[in-house]
Amino acid sequence: MTRVIAQGSRVDSATTATAPVYRFACLADLADVAAIEAERFGDQAYPYFVLRQLFDLHGANWLIVEVDGVVLGHVLVALTPDRRGWLLSLAVSTRSCGRGYGSTLLAEAISLCRQRAMRSVLITVRPTNRTAYDLYRRIGFAWTGYEERYFGAGEPRDVLEYKLASA
Repeated sequence: MTRVIAQGSRVDSATTATAPVYRFACLADLADVAAIEAERFGDQAYPYFVLRQLFDLHGANWLIVEVDGVVLGHVLVALTPDRRGWLLSLAVSTRSCGRGYGSTLLAEAISLCRQRAMRSVLITVRPTNRTAYDLYRRIGFAWTGYEERYFGAGEPRDVLEYKLASA
């Protein structure tokens, strides 16, 4: 992946001096990823030790958005042998929401999956998380399943899929 500056990303001159950069994650980003996970997902956030192991397995496909060297968001992409890309986590820090970073991270993840010859991209979403659900639907994800206990009792998830045309 080339370092990319998102078209249409809004830069707030009061809080940032430069345009956002989208790049592959590196090991040094894990503390920032863990902090965003904790902020956005609370007790359901991936703990650092899990992020470290996931990074060892899938980190070559994780994407980060940063401004002035500060990590503002991430998408954790895992590619499977059956040619499906799973988005394990997509999050932007609360203070950075509403600037197009999440949409661009999602588009970059889809592009990465297409480049890696995946046949589809999947993500799970809590049915009540309308903001995330609407973003995925707007991008082109379609509902493909529902599990009442996806993450255990009281943790239902819809499974959404984005089919890749080249697959």
